[in-house]
Parts: sequence; C-alpha cells; structure tokens
Amino acid sequence: MKNKRWFAVKTLYITRAVGKSSGKGKQAFAELLEERVVLFQAATPLAAVKAAEKDAKEYSQYTYTNFENQSVRTEYLKACDVFEIYESLDTGVEVFASTGVLTKKPSKNDLITRRLGKMETNSTIKMRKRFMSKELGSYI
Repeated sequence: MKNKRWFAVKTLYITRAVGKSSGKGKQAFAELLEERVVLFQAATPLAAVKAAEKDAKEYSQYTYTNFENQSVRTEYLKACDVFEIYESLDTGVEVFASTGVLTKKPSKNDLITRRLGKMETNSTIKMRKRFMSKELGSYI
C-alpha cells in the first residue's frame, strides 16, 4: 500500500422503524441518528471519501425486524467529513477532529449539547428498544 495514507471518515445515517407496531398504544415519533467514523487507507482524501461512501451504502442495506415486528431500515444521508491521520496508528492517536466557527458566545452546556447531544431520559432510552433486533433481545 505504497503512497497510501490513513483517513478517518465520518458518515451520517437515519434509522427508522417502518410498518405497524405490534406493541400496545400509540408510539411517539423516534428515529435514530447515527454518526460512524471509519478508517480507510487511500492515496487522497477524495479516494478515502469514495471508499467511505461505498462502505456507507453497504452498511445501510442491512434490514432487520425489531421487537414490535417492524422492519428497521437505515438510510445513508450522503454526508461525509474526512480527516487525514498524520501520525502512526497507536493508542491515544487522534482519529477524527472537527471544528466550527462560532458567531455567538454560547454557554459551555450549549456547546456540549451541540456536539454530544443531550443526556437521554428514561423514555428516550426505552425508545431505543425500537431499533433493537429480535435476535439481539434473546441475549438481554
């Protein structure tokens, strides 16, 4: 793999439970937003993005049935962010970084929420079950 460098590529996905639920009562709206950061060796950032997009398409083709007999599907949002890794891979090496220009002075909590999301409530944690496969449930 001469002249190839390491790149971390972030891709974004939405996962939805589709179809009528076998559960009782009306369900609140819930979709799962997923960010994946995957390592690729490539000669250029563009080549790394092309590899990541191929991987993302394959990743998003997997469909399964959840506990409520709904089909769970993942959609690739066709969004990539690439980061070249300049150091040798080892423990503690930065594999992804992202920056953003702030035009207002937000609080530290606002910044944390913007990048890491809010702490999940018990009801939100229960919604996650909607995205769990029936097979996985046998291990819980």
